[in-house]
Amino acid sequence: MNEFATVFAAELDRRIRSRFFVIGLIAGALGIAFFIEFPNYLAKSSVTKIVLVGDAQLTSRAQTLLKSDFDVIGTEPGTHVLSAAELRARNANGAVMITRKDDGLHLAVYAKDPGDILTVTLRRDLVELNLELATNSSANRVKSLIDIPVDLHVVGSKFGTAAQSEAARGIAYILLSLLYLLIVMNSQFVMTSVAEEKTSRIAELLVASVSSTALLAAKVCASIVLAIVQMLSWVAVALALGGQTGAMPAASAAALGGSGVSAFSLSGVTASDLIGFGIFFLLGYLQMSMLFAAIGALVNRTEDLGSLSFPVLLPALVGFIIAMSALALPDATYVHVTSFIPLLSPYVMFERMVVSSVPLGEIIVAVALNVLAIWGIAILAGKLYRVGMLLYGRSPSYRQVLKVLRSG
Repeated sequence: MNEFATVFAAELDRRIRSRFFVIGLIAGALGIAFFIEFPNYLAKSSVTKIVLVGDAQLTSRAQTLLKSDFDVIGTEPGTHVLSAAELRARNANGAVMITRKDDGLHLAVYAKDPGDILTVTLRRDLVELNLELATNSSANRVKSLIDIPVDLHVVGSKFGTAAQSEAARGIAYILLSLLYLLIVMNSQFVMTSVAEEKTSRIAELLVASVSSTALLAAKVCASIVLAIVQMLSWVAVALALGGQTGAMPAASAAALGGSGVSAFSLSGVTASDLIGFGIFFLLGYLQMSMLFAAIGALVNRTEDLGSLSFPVLLPALVGFIIAMSALALPDATYVHVTSFIPLLSPYVMFERMVVSSVPLGEIIVAVALNVLAIWGIAILAGKLYRVGMLLYGRSPSYRQVLKVLRSG
């Protein structure tokens, strides 16, 4: 126990003093802030500014209908076509001329860029006015006909509204990315630390005075503590910035490829989401860090780390990709199956928990399978770590590795 505590304290102190840890902590916080604030910035900066041209009664009514998707910065009477110079002077994306025909409205769009003003959005927003003119009906009558009563009945979903479902997908995307970065980055730090100690021959002194099991366990636990510090810092930044919501106009969202419900927000994050994040972070990290530590012990040159670490990194990458697809298909068979497979499960099951209703029994089974996997990986990684740290000058052969793995 004294060996473990000594190595743990030394490793923790060394990592905290490392400039890479500080830089990573700050860079991660700035990255989280960027991913949260950038969509809000796009939502504000991508609003289309237009000038309405036409009869005062038509432009006044149209301005009311268009305000949810466009910024109407002025109106012009008559049929004057604004030139490019006039549009630039008003800082407008274009002008929309509205005239009345026998069968309803007619729109003429004059845009500096054809992609700036979505005609489909104009038609949708002004359909109410078009029906008023075509049928000679009052605005209230047309509005009552358009607003068809719809009763939404949620069946087997954890969300009561479409807005909640959309917000959950935004939450899941950010938290999943955060989960992947925390697990992979900190696991690679363990691998790099082990490789540096071995290549600098420090490991000879360590192994001579400390058991390899205590050494490996202390390194992994010290890295867990620092990863938790990173996690809490980054999640705190995400929650602080995510509480600031902003409405995204449908036209802007369509231009960005989104659904137009809202700009990104973490205000809907639940306690179960955060608990699941913590649990699956620990499960995924323990699996990956021990495997990476074993890889670090097997190399004799730090240049070999990249090629040897990729096979270990591949399951995490596959799990991340499957989890991303679960945003749209949380009930797909392949998503359901992979949510129980260790190394994949921490990402996929967590994503299922955030975007859908997962039975508690399935979560318990997934956690239990991952705990069993950690036990098996610990035995395997411990053997590889022990033989790798004692061999210098050349990497152990496949025959030596297999012999070690078969030994009791």
